[in-house]
Order: sequence, then structure tokens, then C-alpha cells
Amino acid sequence: MKHHLFVYLLFTGVLPLVLPLSRKYYLIKEGRTWSEAQAYCQANYTDLAVIKSNTEMVNLQSVAQAQYFSSSAWIGMYTNINKWYWTFGNESVGGFTPWTPGEPNNLYGNEVCGFIGAAKWFDAPCSWLLYFMCFDDRENATERYIVITQLKTWYDAQSYCRQHYTDLASARNATENSIVGAKNYGAWIWIGLVRDPWYWTDQTTDVSVMKWWAGNTDDYLKNKSCVYLNGGLADVEQCSNILPFFCYLFPTQQRIIRMKVKSSQDVNDPTIMTAIEEKLKQKLKDNGMAENITVTWRKQSDGVVFHKEEENIAAVTN
Repeated sequence: MKHHLFVYLLFTGVLPLVLPLSRKYYLIKEGRTWSEAQAYCQANYTDLAVIKSNTEMVNLQSVAQAQYFSSSAWIGMYTNINKWYWTFGNESVGGFTPWTPGEPNNLYGNEVCGFIGAAKWFDAPCSWLLYFMCFDDRENATERYIVITQLKTWYDAQSYCRQHYTDLASARNATENSIVGAKNYGAWIWIGLVRDPWYWTDQTTDVSVMKWWAGNTDDYLKNKSCVYLNGGLADVEQCSNILPFFCYLFPTQQRIIRMKVKSSQDVNDPTIMTAIEEKLKQKLKDNGMAENITVTWRKQSDGVVFHKEEENIAAVTN
């Protein structure tokens, strides 16, 4: 029979949290390019306007209405419209680009995914329902290219291919394009061709709240990468255009958390403190409070964060 003794230490510490409040928007009527507008917002506020809910859109529009503003203005939404890549291997599209004439045109500003028809490429909204082609790179694969005659969105098609095979099929050169084009049975099918998504200036990609004007059909020039708002609707334009712009600021408030931690280790160890911090951030995220929260430790007068209060000894017999 063995006896194991565990010493549990009880520590107390103080943890200040900086909690962001709702975004506050500011309209700057002085015209600038998109990049110049972003630099101005970053220097004077937080960044170019980020809008992630209908409430935030209403708040931003209220700022414009209060200033009797009804023109176009930059917001913090952009893309790299030239950057197309293959989802398998995250490989950039090279010099082989058999787009059908007039494509990609990013019609309505939301054509991010690619399909093939008659060995030619097209861009389209990822929400379209199409057949698709998977690629099987496994050693025991009996067939490399597999057409799936189920109607799915591009992202659902990608998930299916990754679950059952390897990924959506690539057509990186004339040989692969000929194979893929010959096996589509005359249908439009998704392949693993995708463009950089729309980003906000905080590097997130949730742009579902945005509603678009009808797109410009000359966007095949691929020189329109920045987004502006006009009357609550988004449109894409050359980033070098001169427009007014919206900035946003995250007002913050500080909250103090006093913690008691029970541990068999010294929680002032940086590794342990980091683990506690990550656990706390996950807890905040689970409660919808994680965005832009700053977590810092407050050292006490003797230079440490946690003070030991007492020891508990537990005996385990086996």
C-alpha cells in the first residue's frame, strides 16, 4: 500500500481587465485615399470603421445623419482582389489562369469562389449551389479526381472533400485543367479556387451584415479592393480614390478581479500565469466578452502577483 501526499497552496492575486464598450463612430469629411484614411484613424481613434451588427450599422448611419451627410465614405473593409489561390496546399495561382473572357468580375462585390465550365474559370458567390470535384491524394486512392453530383455551397463542398477525400480539386496547369474540365460532364462545378476574402481592419472576416450596391461590371480590371458606404450600402472602389471616411473608437472601462487560486505549484511561475490567463480569456470568450479585452497582472508592493495564504495537505492511498 502506497501513500501519496499532495500539498495544495492557496494564492490570492489581483487581475485588472480592460473591457471594451460599444464602438463609437466618427465621420471625417476631409477626403483621403483609403490608406491615408486608415493612417488618420489609427493615429486619432482606433481604426477605420468596423461594422459587425445591424445595431452598429444603425449607429454609424446616425452619425452621418446628424451631420446631414449622404455621400460615399470609406470604411475599414478591404480585400486583395488579385490574390487567388488553391485551397489544397494554400498555393497561390501562378501564371496559368484560363478565366473565361470578362472574368473574374466580382459582380456585386461578393464573388470570392471559383468554378469551372468547359475548361474555363468563373468567379461566383460562394453561396451558389453547384456540383463539385474532389481530389484524393491518399496512397490508397483508386481515383484522383471525383465528381460529386450533390448541390452544395463552395464551403460545404470543401468540407465534404476534406472529410471524404483530400480537398477540392486544383487545376494548376494545362494538364490538370484538361483533366478537371473533361470530367465535369458539361456542368458547372466548384473547384478549389478561392480569392482572399473581405477583411475588416481588425483582420476578422465576418462581413455578413453588409448589403451591397449592384457591382461594377468593369471590375475584371482587378483594381478595386477597398469598400465605401453610401446610404448604408457597400460598394468597392479603387483604394486610391479620395473620399471622406468613418473611424471608430472603442471606449474602455477597467474592471478589477481578485482571484484565489488553489494549486500544487507556484502560480507566480510565468508559465503557470500564462495558463491561468488563457483559461480566463476562454471563459470570457464563452460568455461573449472576448473581443479586444486586455488582460494584465498587477504586481503587489513586493513585486509579485500572487501571495500564498495557506497550505492544504491531501493524502491518497492506493
